[in-house]
Amino acid sequence: MSRTTNRNIYLIKHAEPAVRPEVPAEEWTLSPRGIGEARGIAEAARGWGLRAVYSSFEPKARATALIIAEPLELQVRVVEGFEELRLGQWIGNADDFNDLVRQILEAPSKPIAGAETAAAAGARFERAIDVVLNAELPAAIVSHGRIMAAFLSLVLGEPDPFALWRSMPSAGVARFEVSGSAPKLATPFADAAKPEAP
Repeated sequence: MSRTTNRNIYLIKHAEPAVRPEVPAEEWTLSPRGIGEARGIAEAARGWGLRAVYSSFEPKARATALIIAEPLELQVRVVEGFEELRLGQWIGNADDFNDLVRQILEAPSKPIAGAETAAAAGARFERAIDVVLNAELPAAIVSHGRIMAAFLSLVLGEPDPFALWRSMPSAGVARFEVSGSAPKLATPFADAAKPEAP
């Protein structure tokens, strides 16, 4: 990952999607509640001094990013690599889903049930974030929970990536600070509509 000095990237988990089990998750868009959540982030983002907004190609992330970028008169730049850590299957049972995500995040190099490994997903996100670091900052990246947990585990040595993933609210925002050679999560994931958010 390229290094810069005293600049911020706002990592944003996309707003709530409209869940449609018959459609692949990467094709889901926002629910009505998600649209409201994204508007809440957009309001908070007015104070961040953003110079750019980036997104994964997935519709739920792009829609969130567009709602954030529009009042700031910024274009959304879609960057390959920010899409979600791929599970390869639909899992309707919440306990089974959580168990699979835990296994993937806690054994980052181990192939599990045909899913992308956390190590591969984290490295993919790291390559994509270099595009952001080499452009105008501060910037926002609208992406997905599992891959951001994998990325933060990879670059920061996050000790419990599963707990980090579980702690991310829908439309959660964290401030990732890159200062010299020591990047850090300066502000943890929080609901952007609440005062404690960055």
